[in-house]
Amino acid sequence: MPRPRQRHNEASYKSGLEVRFQVACVELGWNLPYEEDRIKYSIPAKNHTYTPDFTVIKNVHIETKGQWTAIDRKKALLIKEQHPHIKILYVLYKDQRLSKKSTTTYLEWANKNGLEACTFQDKDYWITFIRRFL
Repeated sequence: MPRPRQRHNEASYKSGLEVRFQVACVELGWNLPYEEDRIKYSIPAKNHTYTPDFTVIKNVHIETKGQWTAIDRKKALLIKEQHPHIKILYVLYKDQRLSKKSTTTYLEWANKNGLEACTFQDKDYWITFIRRFL
């Protein structure tokens, strides 16, 4: 029997990074809705729905990632391809290699694939991104 997903607080955040990101935003006077929107995307022969972590405004989102798995990266590419009008900033816990054998980091991979990404520590980057739309 699968274990129920543990939540970090009453707001139903799924990770500690999501909580830290929201706290940092609130400290800046921003109360960004959490998992408010649903974005439909397709994996060939299957339909799926993606729920971004934070909504800045309609069609502008923040997704926080501790581990950015191959499955998550593939999903990011599918959403970008199928919804080019939607902007998503991926805020990563840290810039680490894609795998133990890879020399490519998350940020290098994102840049190569035309995805906007930064680390949580790069506060200037994600603050500037959010301010562009508020």
